[in-house]
Amino acid sequence: MRRIILLIVLCLLFSCERKKPNFSEEMIEMLADRGDTINGAVRLPPPPPSFSDIYIRTNSNQIMLTDGNELFFFYKKYYSKEFKSFKFFLNEVLNKEFVFDNKLLKNPKYPKRFKINPKIEKDYSALGFNKFLEKYSKASSRKGELELNKSNLKNDEYLTIAYFLYINRYDISQDCYLGKDYIYKREDYFEFYN
Repeated sequence: MRRIILLIVLCLLFSCERKKPNFSEEMIEMLADRGDTINGAVRLPPPPPSFSDIYIRTNSNQIMLTDGNELFFFYKKYYSKEFKSFKFFLNEVLNKEFVFDNKLLKNPKYPKRFKINPKIEKDYSALGFNKFLEKYSKASSRKGELELNKSNLKNDEYLTIAYFLYINRYDISQDCYLGKDYIYKREDYFEFYN
């Protein structure tokens, strides 16, 4: 009987463990900063490079690919009455899986939307994240860095892999000149630029 009680207590402890947020408070602060007003004009800071791609779910079972500036537009146009500040809105969207109403997004092609590729989703579920990362990455010529292994990937497969990396606190940085996509931990990149 004691063993059963001990197992129940352990299960409760582990189930109550807080999940690490996808975006830290500092990252939310950085994204929420919309710049200063100088002589009545707003001077926006450039979006942080590590947050160029943000993936959001819609209520039509699609993933929307956007960025911090577009989120600010959505907040101002559709959600400013629902949330007391852009910072609170960002926290809901980035850390609490806020689902966007697809009807509000009038243009079906913008921002870019896609459905999760079933083949990639099956790999992700079967392998677990670490093996998934290993399968879809390769060592980079730059010491200590990973590249996305893009060989033979279709567009929806690429986007699905990028999404699964994103929800596991990894991002992709594209080097258009070399045609390589580098994978990095979001918190490491943030610390580098902070």
